[in-house]
Amino acid sequence: MVSIKREMPVFGLKYRGVFDMDGLYRTIQSWLEGQGYEFHEQYYKHKVPSPLGYEQEVGWYGKRKSNAYVRFWIYVHFHIWDMKDVEVVRDGKKKKMLSGRMQMEMDGYVELDWQNMFSGNKFLEYLQDWMNKYVLFNTITGGWEDELYYRIHKLYYVVKDYLNMETAHNASAHRY
Repeated sequence: MVSIKREMPVFGLKYRGVFDMDGLYRTIQSWLEGQGYEFHEQYYKHKVPSPLGYEQEVGWYGKRKSNAYVRFWIYVHFHIWDMKDVEVVRDGKKKKMLSGRMQMEMDGYVELDWQNMFSGNKFLEYLQDWMNKYVLFNTITGGWEDELYYRIHKLYYVVKDYLNMETAHNASAHRY
């Protein structure tokens, strides 16, 4: 039996305006690494520019071992349209930034038995199924899944704060 994935809901974000993609990249990467995740770039697509600008798709993920049985995964996907280089004056200094439309999605999953300790024979697979359904069910749904959900939620608010979107209140800021 292969490890079990427990999916999380998707956090979506739409943004239109001027932004610093390098700064956003560093912000997300440093947040993930600060939380103990390994940061990886999964894909990067740069499409041929049109008269409106160019288009990019970028995918990042972070993985973190919680314990010998559980591993957390967080995925961040960007799709940016009408991207153009612009020069902006901030604090009296000229800075190169990007202008465009961005759609961003963040999600993840809890991976159970990521080391495949319960694979190899039918008895171990049955034992894992029984353990997940009866012994660890509350820990999985109310513990590990909740923890990952609130971590993704925090990342969502970190990104909104970086883009100067309205984030005056975050009800789950004290969790994890």
